[in-house]
Amino acid sequence: MIIKGKSRAGPSQLARHLGRADTNERVELVELGWGGDSIHDAFRDWQVISEGTKGRLGLYHANIDPDAKYEMTPQQWTRAVEILEEELGLQGQPRAVVLHEKNGREHIHVVWARTDMDSMTLRSDSQNYQAHERASLRMEQEFGHEHVPGKHAKRDRNAQPEFPDAAIQHDEWQQAERGGRGHRDRKEQVTSLYKASDSGTAFKAALEDAGYVLARGDRRDFVILDEDARVHSLGRQIAGVKAKDLRAFMADIDPHALPSVKDARTAIRDAAQQEPVALEQLAAEPDAVPAPDRDAVPPQDSEVDRQRVDALRAAVIARHSAELKEQELRHAREVETLQADQQARADKVINDFATEQAKRAVAERPQEPGGFERIWRTIRESVDEESRAQRLAAEAQKARDGEDRRNDETRIMVSGLNAAQRQEIDSLVGRQAKERADLLDDHVRDLARRTEDEQRAIALEREYEQRRRDALARERDGPERDPRAR
Repeated sequence: MIIKGKSRAGPSQLARHLGRADTNERVELVELGWGGDSIHDAFRDWQVISEGTKGRLGLYHANIDPDAKYEMTPQQWTRAVEILEEELGLQGQPRAVVLHEKNGREHIHVVWARTDMDSMTLRSDSQNYQAHERASLRMEQEFGHEHVPGKHAKRDRNAQPEFPDAAIQHDEWQQAERGGRGHRDRKEQVTSLYKASDSGTAFKAALEDAGYVLARGDRRDFVILDEDARVHSLGRQIAGVKAKDLRAFMADIDPHALPSVKDARTAIRDAAQQEPVALEQLAAEPDAVPAPDRDAVPPQDSEVDRQRVDALRAAVIARHSAELKEQELRHAREVETLQADQQARADKVINDFATEQAKRAVAERPQEPGGFERIWRTIRESVDEESRAQRLAAEAQKARDGEDRRNDETRIMVSGLNAAQRQEIDSLVGRQAKERADLLDDHVRDLARRTEDEQRAIALEREYEQRRRDALARERDGPERDPRAR
């Protein structure tokens, strides 16, 4: 019996995952506790309640997966949920149970609300892996299933001295299920890119060309994100390379100039989304914004109402255009400020480098010998011309070696300076592009909302006017009377 689970947020994504009928042959909602008429509503409510505890992970999602050779009865499924609930300490908490059948094999998903309504605290999820194995062992013993070794509570340290290691991680299996690149293919690709690169900068460029994003890890020096925004340790993707060797190879990459995992993931997901509709297109095509059906507007007022809505749209678009222009000016100032700052820092680096090189050249300049030694050298070289020629050749070679070394150091300094400046520019441009896209998205939503509000206001005004007219008509005509009344 295999059990996996952890605390999490993301109620909408979890509800969509559990309700997917395209990847499962059968999806059955077995049980749903309080919180809504559907798992979408329930998970959302449970997560919202957890915000009152100042906690972030308001749900606990677990997967109970028996071996394919065992057929579980409904009573056994219920008992399995109860056992796991006891081991996790989630008794009495609202829960949802969903049965999936895939490739003829059944497994269940259980989701609990972690918020204890009496104390308004989250039920603890510590040592949950040990709880999974204790529950798994109890289920195997109670249902008569074959024992499956584990890492914690189910581990026999005499027969199993080392931790069991899966050939493939769960997230890598999920990616393969989605049709993405497998973990072995990815490692082979990254390793080949590493071997084909002669510096960290070249390796970074090769990774970006292959669709990866090099980022700054929270606990590791470098990580890469694939096209699905999944994070992988860079060191674990390169076969046969130790951490210290990789760190030395990447010495020309400043980790602080790289995006964080959160920023890189946001950029990847934003790029994958559909580009927002331009405001100019909305102005040219008013019907592009969803709005209530105008056929519901009485014919005598429809043209006036359209003119009123169009005037509002024009005013909103004009304000949005002004905000876009202001953002463009601010972005231009940011670029100018960064370039000026880079130039000032580059000038300082170059001046410091030149000063250091001048001091080194003076220190390495050949010293003239003392009086007696100089006389002796003159006498020796006057007798032996070859000795003088050798001395001059050695001094010339030493001067050339020094010049070559200074040229190499200059190239390295300039290359590192240019790479750092490019990274800063790329980071700024990426952030500005995201701000631009976010502002355009906000404008689209704002225009749609204001248009809908205006149309709703028009409908309410006309309803009010109709009621006023009806009231005036009743006052003018008086109450209805029975013609037979006297």
